[in-house]
This record gives sequence, structure tokens and C-alpha cells, in this order.
Amino acid sequence: MAASTAPSSFAVPAMNVQTAEETAIQSLAGDAIARGSDGRPVLIGGECGHCGGQMFPRAPVCPACMSEDMRPLELPREGIVYAFTTAHVGPAHWHKPFMVGYVDLPNGVRVFSHLRGEGLRIGDTVQLASGELGRDADGMPIMSFVFQPVERA
Repeated sequence: MAASTAPSSFAVPAMNVQTAEETAIQSLAGDAIARGSDGRPVLIGGECGHCGGQMFPRAPVCPACMSEDMRPLELPREGIVYAFTTAHVGPAHWHKPFMVGYVDLPNGVRVFSHLRGEGLRIGDTVQLASGELGRDADGMPIMSFVFQPVERA
């Protein structure tokens, strides 16, 4: 049998490799969150190629013009708290109490999210982070995106 050789320009695509610890962590956000080039979390929303409408979460069809020309979009990491509440009852394995609310991003997108931070108020500037919402039955972290007060230097 003759040996096959690949052309010198052949490139093997990079694989998305995760450590055992990363694969064991349950994330509720799925592909709605990614790591930016700076290593910090970034939300992935959607943008319509026809009308330019932006949204979160992504949708296969633009809710404004019904176009199917949708593409992923990295969303701003900071926003303003629009409204929130503290929940004292929730899923069995979640930390309680927990805060959830709406964050208005500077591009006009409103995101429903978990929130954290003492003394949080409507109108506060918050930034995207990842956070532990609880632990599953095996004691592994349940992770998702959260917004927290902005840390200024």
C-alpha cells in the first residue's frame, strides 16, 4: 500500500480542547456566552444583516423585519440595571436568595440575567462576569453569566 502524503499547505484545524474540570462544570448559558480575546466573558447575541436589529438571546429570524440573515454579535460588557428582584425560592440546587433582573446595554439590547452585589440599585452600572448559581447533585458548580457592579480602578 502506498503511503499518502498531504500537501505542505494542508493545515489541521485547531480543536476546542477543554480540561476535565471544564467539561464537568454545568453551564446554563450554552453558546450565549464565550471568552473574548482578552479572556473575559462576553455575551453572544444576534444581529440582523438586513435591518441591523440587535438582540439577546440570538434568534434564527429577526423579530423586527422577519429576515433570516442573522449573525452572531459580541455584546457590550457593561450596562445599566433597569429592574431587579430578589428570589428566596428557586431550583433545589441553586444558592438562595438570588437576584435576577434586566440590564440595559448601550446598544439598546435589554438582557435578563442573574445579578450579584451588595447594595445594588436601579440605575447602577454593572459589568458582565461568570458566576456560580449553585451546585448540582454531585457537588459540581452550575455556572452562568451574571452582571455585577463595575469595579473601577
